[in-house]
Amino acid sequence: MREYSNDILERLTTMRALQARARDITLPLFRAPIEAVNKAETGYDPVTQADVDAEAALRAIIQEAFPDDAIVGEEFDDLPGTSDWAWTLDPIDGTRAFVAGVPVWSTLIAVSYLGRPLLGLIDLPALDISFWGEPGHAWREDVNGKQDITTKACATLNDAILACTEPMAMFNAGEFAAYNIIRSATRFARLGLDAFAYGLLAEGRIDLVIEANLKPCDVRALIPVIEGAGGKITNWHGGSCADGGQVVAVGDPGLLPELYIYLGRAMTPT
Repeated sequence: MREYSNDILERLTTMRALQARARDITLPLFRAPIEAVNKAETGYDPVTQADVDAEAALRAIIQEAFPDDAIVGEEFDDLPGTSDWAWTLDPIDGTRAFVAGVPVWSTLIAVSYLGRPLLGLIDLPALDISFWGEPGHAWREDVNGKQDITTKACATLNDAILACTEPMAMFNAGEFAAYNIIRSATRFARLGLDAFAYGLLAEGRIDLVIEANLKPCDVRALIPVIEGAGGKITNWHGGSCADGGQVVAVGDPGLLPELYIYLGRAMTPT
């Protein structure tokens, strides 16, 4: 049996309560007509009542269970903590998919210790699939139960399957040029998967995800899942992506040196 510290085990148990509560709120609203409000000053960044209600409920559970832990979320101000632990929440990652009735939206939950994401959950309520990650281990849960997952070997970029949610909206001109160079060298690309793409990478179906303009709440839950399955997720220059921005994830870390050559030529957004 895998060994846990009590702190990790208690938070993992609470993550399951958060998963269930988020599903209770989001699924009924997904199955009914729902309006979205654009919260961006420029462009389009939708938010729905499901986003707000779910995050408020998750925060309440965390604050009751771990009142000293910090909370970072998508819809409310950050809550400072006095412990070494922090939660990062995105109640509906892929709100555009949610509004459009596309079932690839997810709830993202991460638990970090001293700034390092240790536990991650990518939950896809409409598909009844979830991907979990912890140090050295990742697994998938669905109607068939729980299965350990690992990334697959992919020796060359020409063999890779690439994913990106929306290149035209995510990238500036320099980033888009770098992405297109890489895309043209891959076997094929799939778009519009949001965080589902990272779960598929962790279980060895997709080899490569390249995205940009991400927030911390978009990416922190992904890190334990990808790394627990044997993959690697960084920024475009090889550093930490825990604060969002430009993100590249691979199932086979051997792909990264070649990718950094192309990605490193893209201008970093200011």
